[in-house]
Amino acid sequence: MRLDHAIAMADERIAQIQTVSEESLVTGHLDEVAKWTDRLDRLNTYLESAEQVVQSVDELLGHEEAMLRNHLAGTHALKQRLANATGGAIG
Repeated sequence: MRLDHAIAMADERIAQIQTVSEESLVTGHLDEVAKWTDRLDRLNTYLESAEQVVQSVDELLGHEEAMLRNHLAGTHALKQRLANATGGAIG
C-alpha cells in the first residue's frame, strides 16, 4: 500500500511538472509571437511610408517627363519652322 501511494504521488508530481512545462512553453511561444507581431507592424508602417515616398517621387517624375516632352515637341516645331524658313538649310 505504501508503494502504491508513493507511485501515485510520483505520478502526480510528474503530471504537474509536464503541465508547468507545457504552460511555460505556450507562454514562451506567445511572447515570441507578440514580438514578431510587433516587428511586422513596424515593418508594415515603414513600408507604407516608403510607398508614399515612392508615389510622390513617381508623380514628380511624371510631371517633369511631361514638361520635357512639351519642351522637346516645341524644339522640334521650332526646328521645322527654321528649316521651312531657310529652305531646308537647317534641319
